Amino acid sequence: MKTILATTDFTKTSAQAVRYAAALARDMGTELLVVHATHIPVVSDAYFDMRTTLEELQQEDALSLEKMIKELHEEFGAQLRINQKLEVGFTGDVIRDIVDSGEVGLVVMGIAHTDRFSEVVFGSTSTKLAGNLRCPVLIIPENVKYRPWTSAAFAFDEKNIPTGTGVGVLREIMSKFNSKLRFVHVNDNVFNENDDSVLKILYNIFNDLDIKTHFLNHSPNMTVEIIMDWIKRHKVTALVMVSRQHNLLWRMFNERKTRKVAFHSKVPVLVLSEK
Repeated sequence: MKTILATTDFTKTSAQAVRYAAALARDMGTELLVVHATHIPVVSDAYFDMRTTLEELQQEDALSLEKMIKELHEEFGAQLRINQKLEVGFTGDVIRDIVDSGEVGLVVMGIAHTDRFSEVVFGSTSTKLAGNLRCPVLIIPENVKYRPWTSAAFAFDEKNIPTGTGVGVLREIMSKFNSKLRFVHVNDNVFNENDDSVLKILYNIFNDLDIKTHFLNHSPNMTVEIIMDWIKRHKVTALVMVSRQHNLLWRMFNERKTRKVAFHSKVPVLVLSEK
């Protein structure tokens, strides 16, 4: 993990996520790249807000980014190596292009709680990118402050778990802090046996850590709530989950668990891609 990329739109939520990324980069000994994407605000599908020129927006954003970098240098000192990038375009496109260059090991993004309709229908840039990049995405909920990863819960289902870049990054973070790793599964069928066969390869990858597996009782349509309650009771530092690729019909009639978890979690959520 050479570089941790943190995005900002200069809101309070994104600034909090950047500080979290800075603290993690400092502890991991990696470089922090702070990225902002400048674009003309979209009023609707057909119209853009042209009251301010793109050049004026770029100048304003450049000043805001410089101010943020200066504050990070003052807060974290010489221990943290920081770079910055200001690009023209939409945030998702800019991040994807940077990640595809191959230098970024982790993307950190903030997320703010909003109304229920917006969560389900629109989501956010972070939930749309999570699981769709070549590296994992760490989503930082609103008002969550940095803590070293003393423990993490890995929510798993009965499908195969990808063991590529995402697991490699998780392994690096967990090893750095000598963290406890708890695999958590919510049984969705009372007749299912407690089957951990999909975890065998992960048991080998994390074999030098404190590992345990927990099977939780299921309630209809309450999977996310059960996991959130377990995390709260066990004082877990972070949640790990795999973003599954669903077909269009599924997305039309079901709320994605990744999105629901991200909006309601009280701890950072590390999202691995099924790809």
